[in-house]
Amino acid sequence: MKELLHHNKCLLTVANNKLKLLIETDYDKNYPGPYFEMVDKQLDYVNTLKERIKLINEKTNDSR
Repeated sequence: MKELLHHNKCLLTVANNKLKLLIETDYDKNYPGPYFEMVDKQLDYVNTLKERIKLINEKTNDSR
């Protein structure tokens, strides 16, 4: 379980860094749709990872 938790935390770190880069990136003001779709997808992925880590922590604490 520790390996799974560590793996997901590493994924979260990478996903947060990618989200920061996406937010700092310039985008086409005339056609912002694809940019905002990418940011939304990345934000959803970050939130999914946070929920997964929370669930793993809860299961680990319940099994003790």
